[in-house]
Amino acid sequence: MHNPELAAIIAKNFVVVEIDLGREDKNLDLAEKYHVPIKQGIPALAVLDPRGNLLYAMDQGQFAHARNMSYASIKAFSEKWKPSH
Repeated sequence: MHNPELAAIIAKNFVVVEIDLGREDKNLDLAEKYHVPIKQGIPALAVLDPRGNLLYAMDQGQFAHARNMSYASIKAFSEKWKPSH
C-alpha cells in the first residue's frame, strides 16, 4: 500500500493474507472456497470475519485494476468493511 493513510487504515483493521496463485495454477482451492473467480482479474479480495466466515467476495474482478482506482474508492471500500469495534 503506497498511501500511508490508507495503509494505516488497512493495518489497523484487517489482516492481509497474500496468496500465491502462481500462473493461476496454485492455491485455486482458496479462491473457490471464498468465491473469488481469479479469471475476472487479480488482485482479488475476500473479506472474512474473525471466525473465518465470508462477508464479501470480489466476484466480478472489482480490484483487477486497483492501480488505476482512486484513493477515495479504495478508502471507501476499506471503511465499509472494517470491523465495527
